[in-house]
Amino acid sequence: MVTKAKPIRVVHFSVTPLAGAPIRLVQALNRLTDVNARLVDLESFGLYDHDLIFSENPGEAQRLANEADILHLHNYLDCESRQFTPIDFRVLLKAGKRIIRHFHSTSDWIAEQMGITEEKLLGCPLPSLVIAQYPERFFPKSRVVPNLIPHSDPLYSPRLNHEPEFDIFFSPTKTAGAFERRWDTKAAPEVTELIHQVAARTGCTFKIMSGRPLKEVLKAKQQSRIVIDDLATGSYHLTGLEGLSQGKPVLSFIDERNLSLLRFVSGSDHCPFINVRLEDAKTVLLHLLENPAECEEIGQSGRNWLLKHWNEADLIQAFQQVYTDLINEPSTVKRQPELNLTEKDRRFHNLILPDLIFKARRSNIRH
Repeated sequence: MVTKAKPIRVVHFSVTPLAGAPIRLVQALNRLTDVNARLVDLESFGLYDHDLIFSENPGEAQRLANEADILHLHNYLDCESRQFTPIDFRVLLKAGKRIIRHFHSTSDWIAEQMGITEEKLLGCPLPSLVIAQYPERFFPKSRVVPNLIPHSDPLYSPRLNHEPEFDIFFSPTKTAGAFERRWDTKAAPEVTELIHQVAARTGCTFKIMSGRPLKEVLKAKQQSRIVIDDLATGSYHLTGLEGLSQGKPVLSFIDERNLSLLRFVSGSDHCPFINVRLEDAKTVLLHLLENPAECEEIGQSGRNWLLKHWNEADLIQAFQQVYTDLINEPSTVKRQPELNLTEKDRRFHNLILPDLIFKARRSNIRH
């Protein structure tokens, strides 16, 4: 008789909600793989689903950590972190637990929030992952992994046989202007003004939401015709993937590096987003509003692309492979050769050029 291998036990830890990425990953692991995954959030955030909340049940969190094969630390956590005391990640590492970090933000922001230097952050010897979006370029040693979308969930699916209640949907999480920060913005003031200009000209309806629970946001987005993601920085985000899953045309400015990440993860040369900058978005929005049938076709095409090329049942295998590699040989969890940024020409086109273009755009806007 063949003995079935025990499932890998992985416990995730997070001190912030990170747009719901950790809980969606844990849910996908449990739904689609034989990995036994749990998430310990430091406290109740009120916007996303939870598994276990540390502040409410620290004893259960400690038990899970002690029994785990792998500890998966999100964004601001490393072996020295003490937010989950009496859990001591350093002691658990010495006891033989595998530990991996998972970055969702830029290196300077994470270092600032942790109260350490960026050099110390990047010098951390733990194996690490980074999302296949804008933070990827700041962690050249980390293995690149996608953010997942549960596209079969009714809230992430198209709303069939209903006229949209809103023509345009926008849900910024920050209030910073387009060029106040390089990455930590979705140009909320400028996009809000843009939407009002388009509404004044066309009479279209719109919904702008911020700081609301995810289920409420998804429902409003599902009832909309067009979704605006990030028109400023050059990156797509989870809100854009959600829009694609719901069958909406999604406007988002994607720079060359993020386009290459989309191609790498999806295996598709086609960009499913309407790749447009803030400066050009008004003309595009007017065209879409004047052509609702075309708008619907674009949305359906995006949904079909996601089902074929960003299917969570396929993408989740990347994480299962990470855990297998981590248990067998942690040193193999490293940057994929295809995404290496060591060559000078690659560094220019993928790192330097996008920043130069951003600076030029900022200068043009201000003048």
